[in-house]
Amino acid sequence: MQMRRSRFMTGLYLRAALVVAAALIWCSGLTSLFAEPATNATTATYITTAEIDAALQQMPPTSTTYDKPIKTLDTGAYKVTIVVLRRIPSKTADSALVHDRVTEVYQILTGAGMFETGGALVDGQPVDLTSEAAGPSVRGTIQGGESRRMGPGDVVVIPPGVPHRFSKLEGTITYLVTRIEAPRP
Repeated sequence: MQMRRSRFMTGLYLRAALVVAAALIWCSGLTSLFAEPATNATTATYITTAEIDAALQQMPPTSTTYDKPIKTLDTGAYKVTIVVLRRIPSKTADSALVHDRVTEVYQILTGAGMFETGGALVDGQPVDLTSEAAGPSVRGTIQGGESRRMGPGDVVVIPPGVPHRFSKLEGTITYLVTRIEAPRP
C-alpha cells in the first residue's frame, strides 16, 4: 500500500513539474514584452519530493492553512516561486484573494474541494503577502464567481486580478503552487 501511494505521489510530482515547466515557458514568452532576457539565472532550479515532504512536515498541527514557499528563482525578468499549501476544513469560510502582479498555477496533489474564480471581489482589504511570494494582494468576498470541483492532478492557472478561493473542502487538501511575479511597471 505504501509503495503504491509513493508511486502515485511521485507521478503527481512529475506532473506538477511538467505544469511548472509549461507555465515558465508560457510566462517567458510574455515577459519578453516587458523586460530584457534573464541575466542572473544561470542554472536550472530543482525541487525534490523530499523537499516538498519536508516542507509539509513543518505544518503546525493546529493550523488550518499552511502556505510554505520552497524555492524562488529570480531570472531578472520575473520571479518564480514554488510553494506547497495544505488546507484543513474549518468552520470559517475562506476569503477570496486577488493578486496584483502574481500569476498562480495550482496543481492538486491530494484531497478535493470546490474552487471559485472570477466574478467581482467586494469588501476588499489590502494584504501584503510578500512573505508567501504572492505580493500585494486584496482579500475579500467573491460575488458572481464560477465554482468547479478540483481533485488530484487537476490544474488551474489564475492570472493577476482574478478573484479566487476554495469555497468548500472535502477534507484536507494539499497542492503545489507556482507563483510567477511579473516585473513592476
